[in-house]
Amino acid sequence: MHTGIIDLIRKCDRVRVAFTVGTISGALSIGTLLSTLALIQPAQAADEAAIKRLIETNECEGCDLHEADLRRLDLSGANLNGADLEGANFYYANLDGAQLNGANMVDVNLGYASARGTVMDGADLRYAIFDRTDLTNASMMQADLRESYIDGAILTNTKLDDADMRDTLFIAADFSTASLCGALTWSGIEYRRGCSVAVPEEIDDQR
Repeated sequence: MHTGIIDLIRKCDRVRVAFTVGTISGALSIGTLLSTLALIQPAQAADEAAIKRLIETNECEGCDLHEADLRRLDLSGANLNGADLEGANFYYANLDGAQLNGANMVDVNLGYASARGTVMDGADLRYAIFDRTDLTNASMMQADLRESYIDGAILTNTKLDDADMRDTLFIAADFSTASLCGALTWSGIEYRRGCSVAVPEEIDDQR
């Protein structure tokens, strides 16, 4: 059964494996599957020139980098605003301080990546994998996180204001210091944590 799943991945079938593993094989844990995914060389569908440009200049705004193999690269401070990164593999990559505003990050693997202070405001992160990802001080405001997978990620002071987290799969996630003003959860509840409440002028004047 394990071999069969790997064959599907190598053929690039668009299967949301992390979320359907229970129906594919009850014997294979999600953790084992994610570790296997990280070791598999993805089909290189990205623009080779774009990858070269990113590595050499640390910027590739709006580039076609979908399904790019970017594992273990130092992309700290990179400008990837608006880039097409669908299916890209950032396993163990350094994205500290990178700019990914409005990027297409559907199906990205951010397992064990460092994304401290990374800005992903408005990014499409549906089905993304955040396995032990360090998101300290990261900004993901208005990001679409529906059906993403979060396990053991570090969310210290992470900004998730107005993020859409309906159907997000949380295995172990501590949001106690995260800002969640206006964020939507699987239950449809809009969180208010982190919201600043305006003080009426007449009351403020009496202080």
